[in-house]
Amino acid sequence: MNGHTRDVLKLKAAIEFGSEFDYTIKEGGLGPTLVISACELSSSREKAAEARKKAPSQWEGLHVIVTYSTADEEEEDWLYDPRLV
Repeated sequence: MNGHTRDVLKLKAAIEFGSEFDYTIKEGGLGPTLVISACELSSSREKAAEARKKAPSQWEGLHVIVTYSTADEEEEDWLYDPRLV
């Protein structure tokens, strides 16, 4: 799959499933995979659930997975140790 085809598919996915997500096409273990990422959104787990409802497991010949981040910014702050910098 060439770059132009990937870009077209990502644009179609954004139109169909929502422009608030990030879309990537990767070669996975089962073949080409569309990765829908809700990682940059404030309520990423809820947004990922919305994306899962909209997106089928197979789309345009691609496997589809949805990812989200579980790390909270507050959680990361207490892990930061300024003495280690």
